[in-house]
Amino acid sequence: MENNLVLYNGPTSPFGRKCKIASLVLGIRHKEETVNVYKSTFLDEHNPLRQIPTLIADGKVISDSDNICLYLDSLSNSKSLYPKDRYWDCMTMISVTNGIMENGVNRYIEISAIPENEQRKKTIERYEKKILRSIAWIEKRFEEFNTVEITMDQISIACALDYTSLRFTSDWELDNPKLKDWFNDISSKEFIKNTKPGVSFKYE
Repeated sequence: MENNLVLYNGPTSPFGRKCKIASLVLGIRHKEETVNVYKSTFLDEHNPLRQIPTLIADGKVISDSDNICLYLDSLSNSKSLYPKDRYWDCMTMISVTNGIMENGVNRYIEISAIPENEQRKKTIERYEKKILRSIAWIEKRFEEFNTVEITMDQISIACALDYTSLRFTSDWELDNPKLKDWFNDISSKEFIKNTKPGVSFKYE
């Protein structure tokens, strides 16, 4: 499906990746521009928070990854990533995975800052506990999202787990065997492989 869409994104943003995967699964093509939110003032006109991802759709500005994914879903005539029979369960799961990614981003910012101090260590520990506690919460609800069709909560879970492994630790696999096996399986899908940080974005 051809659309006049431009996604402004960062090189490792798990939230932007979520949008890219949604577009791939839905078959909606878009252009992508990488933006350094710390140096570039380009987004100021469209999003004063300099928030990525931001989607420009035929001149319309759509910010926040969840809004972008919902918009992309509305463009599809053949499928939806939001299952009607468990819509609110799906949205709750997305909210939890967003929290995992937000805490992962914040943790990375904290550990990148210098000098290190005791207060910063406590802050980092809080982020880590939230991440691991949330992953364990998802493990307990494995049957709720483990469906054949690809859904938005699955996409968000995959992005959250991969980002956790990238920026924090892959040890989450040790205590969450169902999620580990599920993640290994979904990681073999083209829409996951083609959207890893450092991989050129591809359409099939």
